[in-house]
Amino acid sequence: MIVSALAAAALYGAGAAIEQRQAAAAPRSAAGRPRLLLLLARQPLWLAGIAAQIGGFAAHAVALRSGPLATVQMLVAGELVVAVVIVRFWSGRPLSKASWAAALTVVAAIAAFLVLTSPAGHGHAGGLPQHALGAAAALGAAAAGAGAVASAVAGLRAEGRRRAVLLAVAAGLADSCSAVVTLAFSHVASHGLVAIVTSWSVYALVVSGAGNVLLTQSAYQTGRPMITLPIISAVAPVASVAIGIGILGETPRTGVLGGVAAAVAVLVTSLALACLARLAPPPEAPEAPEAPGSSAKSPLPVPSPAPEPDLEPDLEPVLAGCATAGRA
Repeated sequence: MIVSALAAAALYGAGAAIEQRQAAAAPRSAAGRPRLLLLLARQPLWLAGIAAQIGGFAAHAVALRSGPLATVQMLVAGELVVAVVIVRFWSGRPLSKASWAAALTVVAAIAAFLVLTSPAGHGHAGGLPQHALGAAAALGAAAAGAGAVASAVAGLRAEGRRRAVLLAVAAGLADSCSAVVTLAFSHVASHGLVAIVTSWSVYALVVSGAGNVLLTQSAYQTGRPMITLPIISAVAPVASVAIGIGILGETPRTGVLGGVAAAVAVLVTSLALACLARLAPPPEAPEAPEAPGSSAKSPLPVPSPAPEPDLEPDLEPVLAGCATAGRA
């Protein structure tokens, strides 16, 4: 489980960094529409990012088949560390001491979560009867999916930072929804072709996967990585932990104090991820030609120092939002 989840984190992080770089150059008018994916599909580098994401999905499915949703999602949250390192490489600057401190905090908090939950016999959703697991997963996926749709609708009607925040929340919830559906699918897949074809999880996986990609690219397309990356990275695992414990019954048998400590580890991870993303420089948008017939300018041309001061005053509410959402 641990090896597969870490492999998924590495592949997801590499894919996210590549996709962010490409999506930032797309026309703003394409946000939230299938046209955005069609435009990005013309970029070979974006397709390479998608290939990395597909590899991450395969490793993610193996991890979910082997361990509890909450634990796997905490490990996969480490993808942001990989993404920040790649963005720093593109920027030509080494990671600062503060960035290293935030990255090490993420690793330490995730390790603490594993120690507090796994050794004590963390309840595993895979131990439920097949029908009970399917029903619980369907409920969890529906809850996360409904939240993602509501946030996306509000985000597409908003402007500026509010738009970026709402679309990032939608993307994080969509990621959690996909993880829950993947969990259900990973257990159905071992029962043969007939079970796969007749299971709701197969079709839900297609819908949730497409929605996840579209919402994530729409969040990236706002051109505010210091807002979208930390929120997506914070919302997805916390929502998964909430679904895993609250709906799938993956209750850690560590007592009240252990449960509180595990919750603190989740909170510390979320805040450290937010700080790490804040310290990362915005990836430069590639010089790609505009779509035919479109006069819209890229929402994020080559970054200049000017927009940076405008982002700082908004960081505190964003961090507060991460802590409040608690990846829920």
